[in-house]
Amino acid sequence: MSRTAHIEIDKVTVCDQDAQPLDYLFQDPEYRQQDEARLTAWRNDEWHFAGIRAKAVIKIPHGECWITSELFSPGLWGIESDSDQEYFEEVYQDEHGILLDILAALKTYEIRA
Repeated sequence: MSRTAHIEIDKVTVCDQDAQPLDYLFQDPEYRQQDEARLTAWRNDEWHFAGIRAKAVIKIPHGECWITSELFSPGLWGIESDSDQEYFEEVYQDEHGILLDILAALKTYEIRA
């Protein structure tokens, strides 16, 4: 009996330590008060930046065992943690599609020594 590979895909949400509110705040003088409130909230840890990725856990049969590997989509970073959950799901669906394209590309390959 031959076994086939198994792939499970999940959403991964991680804290984005590289994004900073000053990357986009204070660009329009009309919104200075709102921007200051947003920056204060960030400094008080009321929200943070996040990244969303899709992760594939790939289990490949090898004799009596399984070889397990992980593959990630590139991800979208700098998302405000208090964004609407529908937006998080939309980003994940985009990342899921990208990861499926990456996995499909692995069906044809060239081995270089």
